[in-house]
Amino acid sequence: MEGVVNPVNCFLDTRVEVITTNGNFIGVNYSELKALCFVSDNAHPDLFDVHPFFERRPKAPGLWTRFTFRDGSRLDGVLSHNLLEWPEHGYFVTPPHAGTQRQRVFIPRLALSQTELRGVVGTSAITIAGRRKGEPLTERQLSMFE
Repeated sequence: MEGVVNPVNCFLDTRVEVITTNGNFIGVNYSELKALCFVSDNAHPDLFDVHPFFERRPKAPGLWTRFTFRDGSRLDGVLSHNLLEWPEHGYFVTPPHAGTQRQRVFIPRLALSQTELRGVVGTSAITIAGRRKGEPLTERQLSMFE
């Protein structure tokens, strides 16, 4: 289905409000929605047919995730590191080969049977050791060869 949504207030408790290309205003339940693709005006609906996976590790920072849908199809995407940016009813992801044709995708949680974290791209300012990048090691570290 092709249509237009207002990304600010189209997500309701049980459905997404869409204006179809015929001008009809409808509500699509999350349980009936596979994905909501935000694309340019002349984009082709090829999200699941052409390049559904990253060919190599993505460069955009975020959580590289593989989504498996209830119908068996799969799609890679990059989620934001910030959990507060994840809507209650699904995920906003950046798909492979994102650009003007395919910009963002909303995937309802009800459409998925499985999610798989493939990798973490980019790092935060604090590393696992508890120090900032480029900061010298503290005196707490033992010296090995003295």
